[in-house]
Amino acid sequence: MSDDDKTIVLDTGTGAPDYGNCPVCGQKFQPDPEDVELLRCPACNFVKKTVTIIEVGSVIAHKYRVLSYLNGGGYGSIYLCHPLGDISTRYVLKVLKQPNDVSKKRFKREAGILSSLNNNKRIARIMDYWEASGSTYIVMEYINGSNLKELYKNCEFDEETVLTIAFEVARALQDIWNEFKIIHRDIKPENIMVDTDSHIKLLDFGLSKQYGKELSQTSKITMAHSSMGTPGYMSPEHFTNFKDVDFRSDIYSLGATLFYLLTGRESMEADSVMEYYNQTMAFSPPPVESFQNRCSEGCIRMIRKMMQRNIADRHHSYEELIAEITALLNGV
Repeated sequence: MSDDDKTIVLDTGTGAPDYGNCPVCGQKFQPDPEDVELLRCPACNFVKKTVTIIEVGSVIAHKYRVLSYLNGGGYGSIYLCHPLGDISTRYVLKVLKQPNDVSKKRFKREAGILSSLNNNKRIARIMDYWEASGSTYIVMEYINGSNLKELYKNCEFDEETVLTIAFEVARALQDIWNEFKIIHRDIKPENIMVDTDSHIKLLDFGLSKQYGKELSQTSKITMAHSSMGTPGYMSPEHFTNFKDVDFRSDIYSLGATLFYLLTGRESMEADSVMEYYNQTMAFSPPPVESFQNRCSEGCIRMIRKMMQRNIADRHHSYEELIAEITALLNGV
């Protein structure tokens, strides 16, 4: 078989994915119902991480050659690839794992939202999207850089750098809200990239939605799997009214992200979603002393306002937030 004939190996011939056999008892692995990153043996309960489903060197859709496996997200495996005939260009290929009607709808929604945002320089562009042989694919712009959580491991951010990041992310969120009424719903350090030219890029629109659009089935599934966001960065209303949050929930999450960049820890720490919920409902915003003198009083006031428990007490628009960030930057 030539490289150009290689395709992803998903089906056993019966239409069901083949996840391999358990090394303990020999039974076929099945997807873990609680964690899409795991495979579980139905006989002896042996667990392993999901396998890479595309071989390096494979050609997908007669258009893209897979170069390497990058990582696996909650709903998809992510690969580095290049278009055939152009080995100098790099793209990111996202493949939906264990597809069902709800996850396909969510993946397709992400592709549709990203397509509408392709002209925004602060958001990773989508290059291609298709469905074939029971699988779903998104090809996206490759960003040569690191996310904010990775960067924090190697250096501490000063106030000016954090405010500059806040300005860029707030501008991206302003654009998608003002023009399309889109809420990201998963703003956190891992979803904000800095490329090698120091440009900020917002990633991962898998949980995003357009405000006011009814997605009841998707939302129920999301809530049932407790993956409606990232605890520690979720607003109080995000926990209790996930479907109908507006842009001020993203402002809260951005505030929690800025707190992390200034202190190196989340604004609250817990061992379970319920503990995060209790803390979020009772203790936000973070007290002044938790900033440990890492930034100015003005910056602390802004972040505390962004993270107010009552949504009406936060900034009333991105314009208001950006004006405050700009004033603080000018002061720095």
